[in-house]
Amino acid sequence: MMLVSKVPATTANLGVGFDTLGLALKLYNIFEVRVTEPDTPDTIEIVGEGREELIKRENNSFIKAIEYFYRLYNLPIPHLAIKIFSNIPLCRGLGSSASAIVAGLMVGNTLTGKNLSKETLLRYAVELEGHPDNVTPAMFGGCTISLVNNGEILVKKIPFPEEIAVIVAVPQFNVKTEPSRKLIPDCVPLDVTIRGLAKMGIFINSLLTKDLNDLPLILEDELHEPYRAKYIPNYKKIKEEVISRGALGVVISGSGPSMAVLSKIDKVKQLKEDIELILLKNNIESKIFDLEIDNEGALLEVKECIM
Repeated sequence: MMLVSKVPATTANLGVGFDTLGLALKLYNIFEVRVTEPDTPDTIEIVGEGREELIKRENNSFIKAIEYFYRLYNLPIPHLAIKIFSNIPLCRGLGSSASAIVAGLMVGNTLTGKNLSKETLLRYAVELEGHPDNVTPAMFGGCTISLVNNGEILVKKIPFPEEIAVIVAVPQFNVKTEPSRKLIPDCVPLDVTIRGLAKMGIFINSLLTKDLNDLPLILEDELHEPYRAKYIPNYKKIKEEVISRGALGVVISGSGPSMAVLSKIDKVKQLKEDIELILLKNNIESKIFDLEIDNEGALLEVKECIM
């Protein structure tokens, strides 16, 4: 028997939804797992992004999540043959670790026969990841808003307008999440908090009503982007220029350095070209993706192996 888990990339925060909003995108990590004989050593094969890092067990969030699940229920961890097709760039703000955590928990859930719901697995995923903004859309798909309160997690899906496309610019350099989070102050002025609350409410209303005219203003975040922008050379200038070319909004994806650009579908082709040129002008080499929204979230399939 082989388990195959497919989990989407995610862009978190969406500007004004720090640690609460997330969106699943059609770019996937795929994880294949077989239980092997007790006297057979574990094997790990990585295809694609970050092979040198992920081949080490201590750096592999997928393996850590499986082991976490087994230890949670005091079960012996079996010997496994693992193959990972890593398509989500590492340390770029696109939820690579969230995809691995979600996949690992789903695989552990199936291998142990616990058959827990996605809602229960999400609690474990938030514990491992530390915040819900990436793991929630990775688990459920679509655009999600999450609240963690006294150990309880409340999740709602927000309809995302079909006329909005997401262009993601992925710079060649990376940013580790932990140091990026340490840049953000623990306390912010009251007026900043008030503006942030208003912008988030208006942003959600814009998605629901499909009134997109105010997005460039609404998506001007003050809680985390001003601090994380230091990792992206000339971020403010880049953002202004991309918006001047017709983008609906530009945000730092997760902890960065990737940038997510919201665009009307009919402007995607030209905007992709413009974004690449604007970034090169600022000495940032990057890969540019236009990605559809994934509305399914994490999937797991059980296949019979022919040995």
